[in-house]
Formats: sequence, structure tokens, C-alpha cells
Amino acid sequence: MTTITDSPRTRRDRGFTLVEILIAIVLVGILSAVVVVGVSNLTDKGSASACKASLDASKAGAVVYFANTGAYPTDFKSMVSTDPAALTLPSDVTMPTGLSIKGSGWTLTMTPETGKAPTFACS
Repeated sequence: MTTITDSPRTRRDRGFTLVEILIAIVLVGILSAVVVVGVSNLTDKGSASACKASLDASKAGAVVYFANTGAYPTDFKSMVSTDPAALTLPSDVTMPTGLSIKGSGWTLTMTPETGKAPTFACS
């Protein structure tokens, strides 16, 4: 009669080895770093998209301002304060100066041009 001593019924689970635990720790660390970089990249792309959308809205606001007043705006304050407003800023966007507006992770700057439409730049 043959006895099998290493069968699934008789083998005892002795837990993880030190090497298996270290491999698991390293893998968790690598995955955490990848997630942080991925989320950071999404945040950067979100900020760039928000700035681009604000740039497009500001260009359209300058055209509306011109249509309503017959002159191009010289700053963001003039576009926001006209009645009706040529540009409405969301509640999370601030206007640190008349020539710039700031959102989360981006700044839009306006450069007035004499007799021409202003130019805008995101950063």
C-alpha cells in the first residue's frame, strides 16, 4: 500500500513566504505610483480643457461686446459688467486683475488691441 504524504488533504497551509510578501509590497507600490501619475495627468488635461473652453467663451464674449457697444473690450471687467453681460464667469473663476481670469490650475490673460479684437492666451 502506497501512502501519499503531500496530498491536498494532508498538506498544511504554512502562510506566505517572506519573498511572496516582499513581491506583493513591491507590486502595490508600483501600482500606487502608476495611479498617482495617471490621476495627475487627468488633472492636467482637465485644466487645459477648462482654460481652452474659457478662451473660446472669452473670444465669443468679445464679439458680443463689440456687437452691443460698437467697440472692443479693453479688459474682462468691461465684458462682465455690461448690461446684458457679454461674458459670465463661473463661481469658481476669479478675476485677479482686469486683464486676467484664473481657474483651478489655469490662467487666461487678455491683451487689448487698439481698434482690433483683443487676443487671449492660456497658461
